[in-house]
Amino acid sequence: MDIQALSPQNDLQRSLQARAVQVSTSLTQTRLLLFVESSSNIPTPLLCILVFWLVVIFVTFSLFSPLNATGLVFLSLFAFSAACALFLILELNAPFAGLIQISSDQLRNALPPLTF
Repeated sequence: MDIQALSPQNDLQRSLQARAVQVSTSLTQTRLLLFVESSSNIPTPLLCILVFWLVVIFVTFSLFSPLNATGLVFLSLFAFSAACALFLILELNAPFAGLIQISSDQLRNALPPLTF
């Protein structure tokens, strides 16, 4: 049921209806603002552990393999793919900013009909 569709009978009810519309609009704007600007940062210890784990894996690969052109090329290729995966994890952590970003226009266009 729409708050504005209610028909107030006296000044107190009109005042309460106006306040309900104001609170509802404020709540909607705050909710959308929190959605748009929320930042769920990846914890630094997790990122450090992940990088350390990848370093250990690549060191052990290069430690036990003979140094030749094929091994070097594939080790470089695997290291590049791991670096790209880390880049994507960090880049997609902030969807509205960075090199790869989604448009917030649809969200901003959805806001006016929600306000009363």
